[in-house]
Amino acid sequence: RVRSCARPRALPARSVSEPGPISLRAWIGSSPFPWPAAASLPAGALLIAAYSVVSVQRLRTRQDKPYVKLQLADAHGTVEGRIWEDAERVDAWLDAGGYVGVRGRIEIFNRERQLKIEEIVPLRIDTADVDRFLPHAPRDPAAMERELRARVASVGEAGLRALLRKLLDPTSDSGQAFRKAPAAKHNHHACVGGLMEHTLSVTTLCDRIAEHYGGGIDRDLLLTAALLHDLGKTREILLQPGFPYSDEGRLLGHILLGLDMVAEAAAHVPLPAERLLLLQHLIASHQGRYEWQSPREPRILEGLILHYADDLDAKMNQAQALLEAVPDGWTAWSRSFGRDFFRHRPVGQPEEPPADVEPPAPGRSDALDLFGTFPEE
Repeated sequence: RVRSCARPRALPARSVSEPGPISLRAWIGSSPFPWPAAASLPAGALLIAAYSVVSVQRLRTRQDKPYVKLQLADAHGTVEGRIWEDAERVDAWLDAGGYVGVRGRIEIFNRERQLKIEEIVPLRIDTADVDRFLPHAPRDPAAMERELRARVASVGEAGLRALLRKLLDPTSDSGQAFRKAPAAKHNHHACVGGLMEHTLSVTTLCDRIAEHYGGGIDRDLLLTAALLHDLGKTREILLQPGFPYSDEGRLLGHILLGLDMVAEAAAHVPLPAERLLLLQHLIASHQGRYEWQSPREPRILEGLILHYADDLDAKMNQAQALLEAVPDGWTAWSRSFGRDFFRHRPVGQPEEPPADVEPPAPGRSDALDLFGTFPEE
């Protein structure tokens, strides 16, 4: 349901060239708080909101008039903003990494939503409010927690299960980071909890593919690799607005970081060296191709399954996001795919999507005490 904004309020006169930061609540005033998602508003609607500034581009029109193009982020996701008036004066203080209060109107251009900014001011954000500027995974965290515990419990091999518990226990540093980290900076599952959402989806795909191909697939090894394949992203991507890369993420990348984390944890669990080697190969090869920055290509069947499941889930998440941005017909052009997509309603699809349904717990079921630590053997 579209929620309309309140009427424009009278804003105090202030210098655009030398503004001073104001508090979030002083900026929002009597307007809706929390503010609605830009994606929920129709063209022409007024929006008074606050955003973190992901990127700033100083550009010029064909008539050589300066304007500013912004990538803005809040808990709802990202939106592109344009400043057409007073662009040079705003440019004097506007930089990526800060927080801004924005008053503007929704515009649709080439089937993409933009925010035409009429006023922009710097904000002073308290620590308690930082979470309002980070998008969150749509799945219920409690449901994902139950599914994760069921997946770990379903791994029958004791050494692999012990490794999963050491790395993913909610009381461990890596387990806490895993539950909050994004899966990517931009393209897919770029949100708080996105890594957990993506990982569970990939693990489900791997489990179903393993069942389809039968006894020739090492299910325990495959599911362990699926649950740990992107663990290095907890150190590669920072949990900050815009999800910037860490220094070690830029220098090493999530695959090498993940291999290091797994090797360190494996030294403290009863996992045979030959099993650890196969697991490390799956993590090292999950991106599938050298040109996709994969250190190795898959050399075992489980590696093929993991690579294609990972790639499929990432691409489906990107494509679904494109389709959700339009009510029907064609999406905006996607540079990632090199194409646009057509949205249609499958026959028999309900008007509203079903609520998040917890999948049946596979295998063992002794680890479902919600939010507690994983049980000991």
